[in-house]
Amino acid sequence: MTFWRKKRASKDFADEIQSHLAHEADDLQRSDEKRAEAESAARRTFGNVTLVQESFYERGRWLLWDQISRDFRHALRLLWRRPGFASIVILTLALGIGANTAIFSVVNAVLLRPLPYKDSARLAMLWSEDPAHNVQEGRVSLLNFADWKARSRSFEDMTPFIGQTFLLGNKDGPPERMRSARVSANFFSLLGVDPILGRVFSADEENRGESVVVLSYGLWQRRFGGSAQALGADLMLDTRKSRIIGVMPASFQYPFADTQVWEPMTAHPYWAARDRNGPRSFSIWYALGRIRPGVAWQEAQSEFSVIARQLETEHPESKNLPDIRVVPLYTQTTGRVRLSLIVLFGSVVLMLLIACTNVANLLLARSSAREREFSVRRALGAGRGTLAAQLLTESLVLSIAGGALGLALAAAALKALIALGPHDIPRLNEAHIDPRVLLFALLLSLFAATASALWPALRTGTTLARSRHWNTIADRSIRNILVVAEFSVALVLLAGAGLMLRSFVLLQNVNPGFRPEKLLLMRIDLHIGKTADQQVAYFREALDRAQSVPGVRSAAAITDLLRSDPEDSVEIEGRLPQQNAPCDDGIAGPFFETAGIPLLRGRVFSDQDRRASPPVAIINETMARLYWPNENPIDKRFRFPGQQPSPWITVVGVAGDMHRQGLENQIAPQVFRPHAQETDDMLDVIVRTTSDPQSVAASVQSAIQSLDKSVAKFSVTTVDQLLGEQTAARRFQTSLLGLFSLAALLLSAIGIYGLMHFFVAQRTNEIGVRMALGARQVNVLVLVFRQGLALAAVGVTVGIFGAFVLTRLLSTLLYGVTPTDPVTFAAAPAILLSVAACACWIPARHAARIDPMVALRHD
Repeated sequence: MTFWRKKRASKDFADEIQSHLAHEADDLQRSDEKRAEAESAARRTFGNVTLVQESFYERGRWLLWDQISRDFRHALRLLWRRPGFASIVILTLALGIGANTAIFSVVNAVLLRPLPYKDSARLAMLWSEDPAHNVQEGRVSLLNFADWKARSRSFEDMTPFIGQTFLLGNKDGPPERMRSARVSANFFSLLGVDPILGRVFSADEENRGESVVVLSYGLWQRRFGGSAQALGADLMLDTRKSRIIGVMPASFQYPFADTQVWEPMTAHPYWAARDRNGPRSFSIWYALGRIRPGVAWQEAQSEFSVIARQLETEHPESKNLPDIRVVPLYTQTTGRVRLSLIVLFGSVVLMLLIACTNVANLLLARSSAREREFSVRRALGAGRGTLAAQLLTESLVLSIAGGALGLALAAAALKALIALGPHDIPRLNEAHIDPRVLLFALLLSLFAATASALWPALRTGTTLARSRHWNTIADRSIRNILVVAEFSVALVLLAGAGLMLRSFVLLQNVNPGFRPEKLLLMRIDLHIGKTADQQVAYFREALDRAQSVPGVRSAAAITDLLRSDPEDSVEIEGRLPQQNAPCDDGIAGPFFETAGIPLLRGRVFSDQDRRASPPVAIINETMARLYWPNENPIDKRFRFPGQQPSPWITVVGVAGDMHRQGLENQIAPQVFRPHAQETDDMLDVIVRTTSDPQSVAASVQSAIQSLDKSVAKFSVTTVDQLLGEQTAARRFQTSLLGLFSLAALLLSAIGIYGLMHFFVAQRTNEIGVRMALGARQVNVLVLVFRQGLALAAVGVTVGIFGAFVLTRLLSTLLYGVTPTDPVTFAAAPAILLSVAACACWIPARHAARIDPMVALRHD
């Protein structure tokens, strides 16, 4: 309807002019003038009718829309006639826009979106620390926490919590091992999260230690089918009956990703047996707080540093850590992945710049080929602004099409990122294409359109019509600059990817200190209810059953194969206690033989090393070197001091080092003790097989599971898989950065190929003259290669300086190499120049085969 109203308004104005002319002619005719003369005089008096109509149209609000729609229609017609050109540009932009949109979706979910808690920017974790001894993120005792809370003026509320495991019985099989969170009554109000069903427990219920629980949404759905009748029902946590009073939202999983139940911290049996009267040195609790409005984080940090010094002075016997660090919860959640995501996002932005540079080169070449068309249009009255708008519109159409295709590619890539990404990226599964991401994709498309068409639009129509293959010096210089920029950016990406790849390869080649191949692992949790002797008997029988399975060579157990935390302090006989303490773990069965760890000195444990026997230990090589340098540690004694010091432990053996704190970390001093003397209800059972470990995994699991139906069901995995998970984040970063670098390499090759192809096409006549005057094919090859490789070399040189600066941002992500690693900085330019040479080969060969007679007739 609007279109027809616009047409009718123009027609009405034209009719009005004609009516005015008719009336004027009638008046003149009454003055005895002839009709034809009267009409001519009326038109002369009125002026140029067409000019008046054009002026009316130009003052109308539809002129801009008409111009835009005309440019769009014209752009679509031109691109339809050049499908090859349009396809290349759209695919190039789609690659850059799609990669940026996919990575931005992850950045948006992980870094930009606020945490799902009320005023989450004011939440913080508080940690006990000792920077001098590299002790970070230490927990707190309840006595120290009470002092923190009482003395702080910068925090309006604080709450302690701790994770606990429990066994949830099943009707059709063994119980399931799950995680609960023991929290204070103010835990939920501090976070500002309400249950979707029922309520949370009160302070009175906490004080009375009532057995009430709040369920996670997942457990509510699995166990009760999402029924409201779950409220008031009983849930058996181990042997404890607890009443369900509420259900939390599906989005709430704090403080642990696998939290299934929240219960009062006083309801667990550990409260009466251990926690309520725990000493100040019993630091097992996490601390969460909410800072007061208007208080700066630095102010809060200064206050807690003072509190830490006060407590250290007031309670020297407790050996409190000398500092307290305040960490915003957002930083705590995203800190480990923030730099990695920023690096990945920066790499895709650089890749988009290379894509835009390629497209700009293509558009510049195409605008040069259309120079005659633009000159004719200028001669017919088209202004420079009109021609520039036409080119910008064509670029916008291409960018919108590239953005639409890129959005589809981003959706597919995002699914792959979520499926293949490491599990330690917080909220990765929440990444999706939302309105913010759509707006980002739109802005990227507009940026790509502007960046690609800016120079072609500015230079359009500035020259007279020329020979079809003639080009200005400015155009040639701009193309050269664009190619140099492409190679500079590509080198930065390639250097970064090379450093990450070198780090990953070095990390993969780290000797873990044991043989992970053909090694199964299963974590068995006996939980509470078994005495120390029953625990020892169970694991001894479990190992015997595992070893009886065909295809099993040996079986053993350890507290935790791939993780161990140091003790608070250690006392070497004849010396004062020191805080740089070793890790302490129990082992059962032929552990060193099964794991493939060499015994360097002394003996292994025997059946004589029982609970009633003198305490013994095997230490690793690092501990021997650290505590008894240049001495034989066999028969040396040590103990772990504390409120109840352990008896003196005698060293009976020294084993080789193994990486239990991660392949990237230094090997910690380690103590291994017989499980009979250092009992634990939760051990990692490892099984060495003679063939593929997966082929006997089910048999081993069944043999152990049948031993005691009350033991929680457990999964079986290979140690190779667990080691792979340790390096999953680095593998993920390296793979993506390498992929983006390869894309940049390909785009750069296409860019220099296009430039050399255009160079040969523009200088066909010159090449023909050279060959007619005696130049050989090799001279032509050298001409083209020299032009292309010279540009690539300049780009590589500029890129090296940029890489030296930017790769320093990767220093914390690297392992075993420096940000200026000479191998990487030698290989990256060599690869780029090799790619440039390959890209120049086809145009150079085409130029060398030019027929001089054909070339001389070429214009």
